[in-house]
Amino acid sequence: MIKKNIKVPVNVFLLLVLSGVMVGALDVQREILRPAQQYAGIDYCHGGISPPCFDCSGFVLRVYRNHVPGMPRVSRDMAQFGTRISRGDLRPGDLVFFATGGRSDIVTHVAIYMGQDSIIHAISNGPNRGVTITPLSAQYWEQRFFSASRVLPTATQVAEVPRDEAIEFSRGTYTGELRDGEPHGHGEMVMNNGDRYEGEFRNGLFEGRGEYVWADGNRYEGEFLDGEMHGEGVFVTTAGETSSGRWEEGSRIVEPTEPEPAQRIAREEASRRTYIRSEDSPWETWQGIVEGDFRAWQQQERDAFEEHRRRTEPPRSP
Repeated sequence: MIKKNIKVPVNVFLLLVLSGVMVGALDVQREILRPAQQYAGIDYCHGGISPPCFDCSGFVLRVYRNHVPGMPRVSRDMAQFGTRISRGDLRPGDLVFFATGGRSDIVTHVAIYMGQDSIIHAISNGPNRGVTITPLSAQYWEQRFFSASRVLPTATQVAEVPRDEAIEFSRGTYTGELRDGEPHGHGEMVMNNGDRYEGEFRNGLFEGRGEYVWADGNRYEGEFLDGEMHGEGVFVTTAGETSSGRWEEGSRIVEPTEPEPAQRIAREEASRRTYIRSEDSPWETWQGIVEGDFRAWQQQERDAFEEHRRRTEPPRSP
């Protein structure tokens, strides 16, 4: 066999290197997360692998079908596929597995990690059903987390999300700069409850300087840390009253010597928190069973048994 050396033109090679793009690399935002979000609202059904309905692993197969050949059909087999990673190493495009049945040692459900504590998955039962986005840290999913795997070893993450390609996270919709798929740098987020934030992000949370505007029109401009107001800032009421001060972990530090109306405004400020760290998901208290693809697994086992029996059973005499 004659081997041929295929040469890439120098100018093309340099362009790829300088732009940070690897030949054959997969763009997670555009090729995984955006298509997955387009299925949001699709119904759940047992054994579903294509619209109009999915089960949990059928949804994952649909999203990854053109990018990950050989992916198993059901979640408990998917959990053995790819490279096992720790929860702290999760990146958008990784798969997250849960034990949502009667046993804590058996995988029954799979979801796609999106970044910013958000997962998208097809859910069989509970307060949100069908293909939906939920917080990974909500109590239900937190308690039933089993493992995580990386199935996209050549994946790349875009550096910025334009407005027409906004990411819908569990807390709201984001546009702006990214690092490893997480909001990082300057960005804007419109929260599900009507609040808005524009400013600096770090590892998915508000951090640095920014402005937070509540749905009722009150706003804060100043420093943030770990998703909450922290540091020096200015609070402005809807009536236009302004006060400056210092916040620690989302709470206004009220000085006893502050005159009215500063103390009154400060008391209102003290009750203000950002929505990004709220725990209002209906999955915080629900404790039922999400069947996932358990029935699909049962059918797969029955089919495998019948195939084994057919192959090993001696032929009947005429």
